Amino acid sequence: MADVFVSYARKNRDRVGALSGALEQTGYSLWWDPQLAPGDDYGMVIEREIAGAGCVVVAWSTAARQSLWVRAEANEALDAGKLVQVNLDEAKLPLPFTMLHFLDFSRWGGERQGEPWGEFHNRVSGLLRGETMESPLGDDAPAPGPALQGMGRVAMLGWTAIAVAALVAVAVIMAAGGQLSASAFGGLTMVALAIAAILLALAAFTLVRVSVSSRR
Repeated sequence: MADVFVSYARKNRDRVGALSGALEQTGYSLWWDPQLAPGDDYGMVIEREIAGAGCVVVAWSTAARQSLWVRAEANEALDAGKLVQVNLDEAKLPLPFTMLHFLDFSRWGGERQGEPWGEFHNRVSGLLRGETMESPLGDDAPAPGPALQGMGRVAMLGWTAIAVAALVAVAVIMAAGGQLSASAFGGLTMVALAIAAILLALAAFTLVRVSVSSRR
């Protein structure tokens, strides 16, 4: 079995050929579809090779996002915890892969130094050493496996908003029962509204950052 399985769209064969060649020069064995023989059961061979590889590199592009084969191979790799994604032409990745870490190779010229090659090589070699897929958020994200970029912060803001809503509900109940004066209720409501406005602003900011980072 090969170290690395490469998934891509046929229209990108030249670009992926350069990437595959660079990986082989680094010392890794590769499997990609030129190795399919006439008469092979494509589905069975691909499943076997993905299962046997230590890492699956998915080369996304405008053509790749429209390919059912690429999507299926990416899903297999994600389920197995061995996915490394690159973007060849800045196309938006399909869901759910747009929410996972990927590397921008749209301007890569074949060099095996600097970025994005440095991080790409680290991720491939890490998976081949048996390391779990790193989260783009580092220590802030749950492990193991890939994490959604920035979703932990949004969840925290959501729980805080729920707590504020619960506090307002308690205040309404107390005011209705005569346990809270009108002035105190009004002041508490203003504070709650101010906190809610801040939370909404923070949530919007976080979602914008997630959207931008997921397209890099």
